[in-house]
Formats: sequence, structure tokens, C-alpha cells
Amino acid sequence: MRIGLRVNAMEIVSTIIKAFIIIISLSIVAIFLYGIKNIVKSMKSFINIEKYDGKKSKVSIVIPARNEEKNLEDMLFSMTRIKNEIIDKIILVNDRSTDLTEEIIKKYMNLDKRIELISISNLPKSWFPKPYALYLATRKVPIGDVILFLDADVKGDYDKIVDISSRTKEGQIISFVPYFYCNKFYCYTSQSLLSALMVGYFGYNRTINKNDRFGLLFGCCFSIRPYTYNEIGSHASVKKELVEDKQLATNAKSKNVRILYVDSRKFIYTKSWDNYYSIKNLLSRLFYDYAKNIKSISFYLLFIGLLLLFYFPYIFIPLLIFKQLFLSMIVLISFFIENIFIYIGGLTNNIRKPYSLLYFISAYILLIALLESKYRGVVWKGTSYKL
Repeated sequence: MRIGLRVNAMEIVSTIIKAFIIIISLSIVAIFLYGIKNIVKSMKSFINIEKYDGKKSKVSIVIPARNEEKNLEDMLFSMTRIKNEIIDKIILVNDRSTDLTEEIIKKYMNLDKRIELISISNLPKSWFPKPYALYLATRKVPIGDVILFLDADVKGDYDKIVDISSRTKEGQIISFVPYFYCNKFYCYTSQSLLSALMVGYFGYNRTINKNDRFGLLFGCCFSIRPYTYNEIGSHASVKKELVEDKQLATNAKSKNVRILYVDSRKFIYTKSWDNYYSIKNLLSRLFYDYAKNIKSISFYLLFIGLLLLFYFPYIFIPLLIFKQLFLSMIVLISFFIENIFIYIGGLTNNIRKPYSLLYFISAYILLIALLESKYRGVVWKGTSYKL
């Protein structure tokens, strides 16, 4: 009798485990099929810039610079050769640089009267560095100009960026979507996964949807008119945000300001990450705002959910070894769909090789970054931030 009960109990446990594996696998399939569907929708959200009409205005370019000597020389060399009269000012903010950033700016100030310099020596305690630098610069922009925010590491056809920006209308933000340049293994694997996650679940289609509160813009390159900028609260409203562009986009949507995306991948690029630490630090920065705004239980559930999402499909290997063919095939389907999702994400950034097969590496970095954002804090541009 006892032996019979044991057999029945083992069968029940076995059935529960099999059901769990099937449910988790099918859930993963559903999640990534949804992501693939969203990637397709998101990549159809760009405006046709050829048909975008707008009266051209002068443009003031705002460039924050902290230890940017490697980027500024080429950037300013290119900009000073643009004779486009649309460019009114090129305002650079030296944010306590310890390299030759300020010297390079002053050198080009002597060559081009449009270039202006703002130097920050002390940062107010109530501000984070980048929002403060951008806010200071916007105070020097004439009310009739368009503000073009541009990071120092953005490269490409500046003339075209300025021309498109000059047509920005009141009540709108033009967000340029750049190509993220990769040249190292870590970068290719991580960029494929992160592009897939961003475009698949936090994509442009969500931002242009008026019924969705989510907002996204690329802080490295976007344009807005001064009146609209002040209407959404300017950078003063995001002065304590590490990911200030994301919150600024959310503020814009709450004020019914339209965010328009321009597919700029063929004429703007910015270098992606160089190594494991730069990728991890960037991800920790992105997670920082989420970690500080959610409860601990929600944080742990998020971590467990991501752990299952990325690594559960790999159990098809032990299932095959133990000859659980039916279960292994179901799990293998989830692994296959996940790889397709990540591969398509890589394609949005012109990554054509199947780095998606190695997503377990970038998933590991992502999970470590999530934990560090909560327990170790973030080091960004030489400054430490802790919850």
C-alpha cells in the first residue's frame, strides 16, 4: 500500500514538473512572439522626412562635454566647415573636464564666431551633471531658434541633422534614431539583445501611441523649440534623473507634445560599448531609475522573471540527455523563438551575424547590472550614485 502511494506521489510530482516546464516554455514563446510583433510595428513608426513640411528656423546646437577631447576635435572640425546660415549658435558646456576639452573648444572659438563656451566649476547639490549642463546652455538660446541637443560622441552628416531640426514645429520633438557602431565581440552580442528588448517592448510605436503613457527619445540627438521645451518643464524637471531623456519624453507626452522619430541610421552613428565594464555601467545606469522607484519584492520578482526568460530555454539540453524528447522539443521551440527575437533586434542595428546564439553572455551582464544598480549603485562619468 505504501509503495503504491509513493508511486502515485512520484507520478503527481512528475506531472506537476512537466506541466510547469510546458507552461513556462509556452509563456516564453508568447512573450517573444509579442516582442517580434512589436519590433515590426516599431520600425514602421518613423516619419517620412521627405514629406515632412515645416518652416525652417535658425538652429542653436547644444553640446554637453565632460572629458570629450577624443570626440570634440573631429566634431568641431566638421561643424566649422558647415557654412549653412541656419546654424545660429554652437553652445558647448564644459562640465568640469580634467582633459583638454576646454582648450579644444577655445581653439575653435577663435575660428568660428558661432561657437560659445559655458564652463561649470561647481555643480548644485540639487542637480545631476548632464541635466544641469543642458539647462544652462538652453538659457542662451534665442526664443525663435530651434534647440538641437547633440552629444559629443555623435558623428555623421551634421548638415543634414541641422536641416531636419530646423523644421521642428511647436508642440513637437524630433528624435533622431542613430546607428550604434560596434567593433568588438561584447558589443555585438549585447547590442543585439538590447536592441531587441528596447524596440520590442519599449519601442517607438508605444511613444507615438497617445493612449500609452510610455515615452522614449534619444538624448544624444533631438530637437525642440524653446517654448515647447519650457512647457514640458525643461531639464529642470528632470534634474535628479540619470536617464533624463526618458523622463523628459514622459513629461512631453503628459503635455500632449508629439515625439517624431527620424530613421537616421544611415547618416548618424555613435559608438556603442567597448568592453564588459562599459556595458555593465550603462545598463546599471538604465536600471537605476527603475530600482529606486519599485519595491524590493517587485525588484526580486523582476530579477527572477528575467532569469527564467533568458536561461530557462537552455534546459532543453539536460532534457535531451535524459531522453525527455517531448518536453525538450517544447523547450527548444522557446529557445528558437527567443533567438529569432534577438536576431531581429540585431538587424535593427545592422548586425547580421547570429550573435543571438550567444545571448546568454549579454543576459548575464544585464542581470549583474540590475543587481548592482540596487546594491552597489552606479558610477557614471566619474560620479557615484547610490540608492
